[in-house]
Amino acid sequence: MSRLAAAVAATADQLRAANHATVRVPITATEAYDVVGSLDDLARRLPQVLDFLVRSLRRADPAEYLDDRRWDPDQALGLAHGHLDDARHHAAQLAAHLTATHNQLGHLGRLTPED
Repeated sequence: MSRLAAAVAATADQLRAANHATVRVPITATEAYDVVGSLDDLARRLPQVLDFLVRSLRRADPAEYLDDRRWDPDQALGLAHGHLDDARHHAAQLAAHLTATHNQLGHLGRLTPED
């Protein structure tokens, strides 16, 4: 397994752990600020990995592969490349929404008894 594949697999494991933590009681908006900030960081970094994968697939030589569906490997590589390119675009949109959410939550503070 490449370093990239291992790092992405570890990230997926951590996100799975975060998903398991969502079955507990709701968190406050100020706690959500921290979570959204980390998700924003993750989402802003995702396009770089996806772009790397897109570039890698562009360079892939179809002659080095076979497709178990009896398709031309060039077709599968092209379709995969297109879907990754779409995912990169959507990841950038996701990051923009998370940044906006994080900015809005940053204006909130908890009322304390002294207030």
